[in-house]
Amino acid sequence: MDDLIDFLSSVIHFCERGDPLPVAFSKAKEIRRVRNVNYDELFELSRKLILSYYSLSGRSARKKVISFLEGANKISLPQWMNDELRGLVDLEAYLRSLESGRYKWFRVNTVLGEENQVLTSLERQGIKFERDGDFNYLFKVRSGNITKTDEFRNFKVIIQDKASVAVVEALKPEKGDVIFEFASAPGLKAELIYELTQGDVYLILAELDRERLTKEIKLLSRLGVDMGKVDFINQDSTMNSVLKADKVLIDAPCSSSGILYNEPTVLLGLRDKGKVENFSVIQKLMIREAFNIRFKKAVYSVCSIFPEEGEAVMDEYMDHLLSTNAGGVEGYGNHGSGKFCNRYFGHIHGTEDFFIATLRGSESHER
Repeated sequence: MDDLIDFLSSVIHFCERGDPLPVAFSKAKEIRRVRNVNYDELFELSRKLILSYYSLSGRSARKKVISFLEGANKISLPQWMNDELRGLVDLEAYLRSLESGRYKWFRVNTVLGEENQVLTSLERQGIKFERDGDFNYLFKVRSGNITKTDEFRNFKVIIQDKASVAVVEALKPEKGDVIFEFASAPGLKAELIYELTQGDVYLILAELDRERLTKEIKLLSRLGVDMGKVDFINQDSTMNSVLKADKVLIDAPCSSSGILYNEPTVLLGLRDKGKVENFSVIQKLMIREAFNIRFKKAVYSVCSIFPEEGEAVMDEYMDHLLSTNAGGVEGYGNHGSGKFCNRYFGHIHGTEDFFIATLRGSESHER
């Protein structure tokens, strides 16, 4: 038991220092070994530990772990989050979904592999899945670890959440489009645009973080994207340099409150509302900058459950809003923009929590 306590204490320590859970878990494995343990199960235990962080007693990591193992393992949010979400969603269902109610979604990279061949191979390896009813190239994993297959290692399978796919579907990329994406890393949306247009597209991808941009370039190359169809820009998208595009994708930096299931350490940065409010300011600056571009259509999206990063931002653009037809449900009804926007929720759709809105540009004839 002591080695388990030491291991989980190390996980908390690294998470409190700002490491994502997979990184914290790997670091803990380097310095603390646990005998006779299934590390996949231990990772899940670590995930639930961090989700329970605010319900644990004691100041030290060790005391928090002991509290957790003794049964104080209730999924818990900061009080301000509880108060706000209770008026927006079914909070109890939402909390249950954080514990066990989300799915892993994937699609076949048809640039590198033929769909039927890839799916047949996955079935032979014991991966059980079902085709999505909204986007027929998307699949929900029912059982099996798809990340341990050759298809995943060889980039023929791409893991991408359904809500993220819905963002691209809202943009409706067409052959011949010039598409500009703000804050584009890690690049999965860009790759999907490339696939949906069968490579007949010109992508302009902007990213502020140089390291993330370098990783994005490497990933898109490995995924089979023709790099002659892509321009990369290392820029702050609140100060944009692009003047014209057919369509603009503003997948803005946000609080990441929509990915708590997969990355519970986000909770540790949400002790108060400050992070959400700060990102809301950045998002508004990005959208304002986007309207300096001549475009026909834009999609704004954030992986956030909070209206401060979604509907409250779009309320300022009611004259530009178009109906967003990308599945999910309508946005929050206590905002005027809500009826034009879509939201995905983990406790309803088994996805990340996402907000999606569609905007008409100066060159659009849509109403």
